[in-house]
Formats: sequence, C-alpha cells, structure tokens
Amino acid sequence: MLEYKKLLTEILLKKAKGYSFREKTEEYNVSDGKAQLVKRKVVTKRVHPDVSAVKSLLQLSAEQNEISQMTDEQLQVEKLRLLQLLNICDEQTSAQCVIEEEQ
Repeated sequence: MLEYKKLLTEILLKKAKGYSFREKTEEYNVSDGKAQLVKRKVVTKRVHPDVSAVKSLLQLSAEQNEISQMTDEQLQVEKLRLLQLLNICDEQTSAQCVIEEEQ
C-alpha cells in the first residue's frame, strides 16, 4: 500500500508541476513493395500545471497528516519537506530531459 501511495504522489506531483514530452511522427512512401521513410517530425509538447492535481496532492497529504491539527512548527517542517520534494523532482526532470536530448 505504501508503494501505491508513493507512486500516486509522484504522478500527481508531475502533473501538478507540468511536464514536457516529445512526440514523433513518421511518414512512409511505399514503392516497389518497400516502405521508405519520407518525413520524420519530432515535436516537444508541454503539458501545463494542473490545479486539480495540486488539490489531490493536498488531500492525499491531509490523509497522512491532518493539517488542521498541526502546530506552526509542524507546518513549517511539512513546508520544507514539500519544497525539498519539489526540488528533487525538478532535478530528476532536468536529468531526464538531458538524457532524452542525447538519444
């Protein structure tokens, strides 16, 4: 169950922050029974941040820690934890972008 929540959190975080992906389109021409590549188009598309994913993250987090019952110190610690999580995801996203460009 813990693996499931971790995976769900990662997916929601990605959607909440927005992300980019590459889409490839190839056109072929068939002559003499052989397919020959005529045109290849690679487009990078951007998916914008999603507010509903942010709401879902907050609800998931609220299930784990009841925010309304937290002290100011606990809220500050939670804020720092979430900011670190965002920074880690930013670094991973940047690393993935570099890997994709090299391929």
